[in-house]
Amino acid sequence: MENGLITMSISDIQMVAFGNPLKNDNSYDLLSKSKLLGAKTNFLTCKDNESFSSFNHGVIDWRKMTNGIHWLVNSTETILSGISPKSALGAGMTFGELEGARMVMVVDVPDDPEDMVKVWGFVINRIRQIHVLFLTSEALFAISKLEGVEVADLLKEIRNRGLVPHVCSYIADERRALVEHSLGSINVVTNDTLEPLEWLARFICNLPLSESGNLGVKSACLS
Repeated sequence: MENGLITMSISDIQMVAFGNPLKNDNSYDLLSKSKLLGAKTNFLTCKDNESFSSFNHGVIDWRKMTNGIHWLVNSTETILSGISPKSALGAGMTFGELEGARMVMVVDVPDDPEDMVKVWGFVINRIRQIHVLFLTSEALFAISKLEGVEVADLLKEIRNRGLVPHVCSYIADERRALVEHSLGSINVVTNDTLEPLEWLARFICNLPLSESGNLGVKSACLS
């Protein structure tokens, strides 16, 4: 406690991710990297004896699982994994929002690039529920073509259209973090060379600990 105020650390950050039981998707990768930083994490998927594409998603008590957490992490691979995972993802976003959880969505290009239309369409339909929207470098170019917007303008355009609090990307070979948010734009070079989801893990673990405003977002970008 400092000056009568309770201070938080990354060990106080709680997050839940939903994804493939093989644990080979971006939601699990981001959760794992956040756990290494000290966050409290929980991974939700189907039972061992179930097929992920058709599992009984109704058994997930989303209100219980998301109560009191900071972040609910999802990735677009789940949208193409079957009706059950897609429905579970949507239910998690809806009930998580009711419990005060904030949504993180990682957007990547599917194995079949033709599926990008389906993936992006789902994101657009749910965009008002997303608090942090992260686009991989590959997704930046793919969505730029879909939307007919220059890559350099895309994050700001998505932010303005969808009113997403944070729309971001990380260009690994330049060590460059890009964030469009409600109070401005961030374009900074990180001290460390990071994997994109490694940067995102640092960002979401530090964002709740940072001061409000542009300086707070910039601080989280460089943490």
